[in-house]
Amino acid sequence: MTRLTVLGIALAFIAYVGCAEPMNPNDSADSHVTCIGTYDSRAIAVAFVGSKVYKDTAGKELADMLQEYKKAEAEGDTKRVEELKTWGESQQALLHRQGFSTAPVDNVLEYISEQLPKIMNRTGVELLVSKWDAKTLAKYQSAERVDVTMRLVEAFKPNDKQKKIAIEIQKYDPVPLEKMEGHNF
Repeated sequence: MTRLTVLGIALAFIAYVGCAEPMNPNDSADSHVTCIGTYDSRAIAVAFVGSKVYKDTAGKELADMLQEYKKAEAEGDTKRVEELKTWGESQQALLHRQGFSTAPVDNVLEYISEQLPKIMNRTGVELLVSKWDAKTLAKYQSAERVDVTMRLVEAFKPNDKQKKIAIEIQKYDPVPLEKMEGHNF
């Protein structure tokens, strides 16, 4: 056997062992997590929309799509008009589910991904989880929980109005996701 073949077999074995189930079904591969940073996803969504981060990224994409929509409409390209209309409606519905309900904001957190390790380090958390994500939180029942909502909100550099809304929305219960379907605001 060549050295490359041996190395390949060794790497495959390591990958297999690393993916195997723990010996004790009560042990979790994630049991080493001792502190979780939780956040209210609605506050994150509110801080994001209208922020400079939004305007420079998602807002720019939205403006570009709107220009494309107008161009397709002017050219009579009804197929493209419908595609863009559907895209816009789905984006709006997503933002409503994120801002008023418990929809995940992972796509929003991507815009501040470079700041997340620093926030986690400063707060001493090993993992960030939405406070509405009961399934994930159940995996870490013994872990301490630290609310990092406002640190995440601040990462978007919200203006005073956005910050106030991000704080206020946390005082209210979210709209259940199932009630958000087909609801236009």
